[in-house]
Amino acid sequence: MYVIFNIKSELMKLIIKSILRPLELYTLFLAFIFTDLFDINFDLANVDETPIKSFLGNLHSILNLLINTNEPLGALILIIQFILIIWVAFGKEARLATDILAIYLSFCWVLELICMNLLLVSPILNPVFMLTELLLFIPIILIGFSWWYWRINHKSRIGLGKEAISFDEPPTFMSYFIKTACVAVSDTTEHGVCQTDTAKLIRILNGFVVMDVFGLTLTRAIGLIVL
Repeated sequence: MYVIFNIKSELMKLIIKSILRPLELYTLFLAFIFTDLFDINFDLANVDETPIKSFLGNLHSILNLLINTNEPLGALILIIQFILIIWVAFGKEARLATDILAIYLSFCWVLELICMNLLLVSPILNPVFMLTELLLFIPIILIGFSWWYWRINHKSRIGLGKEAISFDEPPTFMSYFIKTACVAVSDTTEHGVCQTDTAKLIRILNGFVVMDVFGLTLTRAIGLIVL
């Protein structure tokens, strides 16, 4: 009876370990969902007729092609993510494929950031539209930069290189999430100190996006609702 219990216990541990192994891919998949929702909710009927609206339409068409799961390429990206999750869950290596997926998503996030900035200078007919897009974009920023911080520190975690970001304690993925959220806080080892030029560049970009989106966009969205 004791032997059977041990076997069940070890089997359960193995199953849990397999389920948790693709945690990085789960995180990217969550970002993919918010990216897709941003695209789905991006209804240009909420923007008044201007030359900027035409440019927004072009950007939306590109995003729709890249990320919309109703389009062939978007559906393919969705399928690839499921395949990678299963592949990694069975203990296989998918480092390169995961990096390519993250870079692909990052390109989509840049397009969405441009869209958010264009909305700032566009006459909005429905203020709730802009606030909704902002609320969908915030998780993308948090997850996206958290992944980039985590990725540039990957080699040091496996003992193959120097730390790009140093912490007081061994970092978890939540450590990188907190660093992204606290980018406006001073660069201390509590939140992670950027040691390399790449890490510092990402932190600068992170700070710019936070000030841009969290500051200007939120201010305008609330202002539109008040009016």
